[in-house]
Amino acid sequence: MAQPIHAPNQENVGADDADSNVNRLREQLQPLKEDPGSVMEAIYAAQEIFGFVTPEAIEVIAEELGYPEAHVYGVVTFYTMFYTDDQPPYILRVCRDLSCHLAGAEAVAGAIEKKLNIHPGETSEDGLFKLELVSCLGQCEKQPAMLVNLDSRAEMTAGKAVDLINELKTGTE
Repeated sequence: MAQPIHAPNQENVGADDADSNVNRLREQLQPLKEDPGSVMEAIYAAQEIFGFVTPEAIEVIAEELGYPEAHVYGVVTFYTMFYTDDQPPYILRVCRDLSCHLAGAEAVAGAIEKKLNIHPGETSEDGLFKLELVSCLGQCEKQPAMLVNLDSRAEMTAGKAVDLINELKTGTE
């Protein structure tokens, strides 16, 4: 089941909540200090805690793992699954690579666009959904593939995509 991203709006987060989130991040980073390749795992942890990767999270990751802030920021901005601003609860990522394209990914994305009245990269008017067209999701044998947040969906059709949106809106998914 796709869980919504519970991204706190940073403008409404009190100082105590922000401090608590920073402390949670520091705790989660402790086991990663011994692993030199753990920067991405640390960034995922920050995004899970804050809802997106805040400048403060970048600073904490750099400090705790011994990287320059520019390096951490570079990783955050290089990968499309990391965000530096608030995101809606549901991010719908449709694979656009060849096997998914040939299997109907364009129709899936088109149905989502029509249902939500958005284009790729936009957020729906109700603030619940964002559509992204992405490269390979590693589900080539189950095309067309998509993700709802990080939850994989395979063998999608335009109808299944619309049904999924309706289910997510009503909480029956």
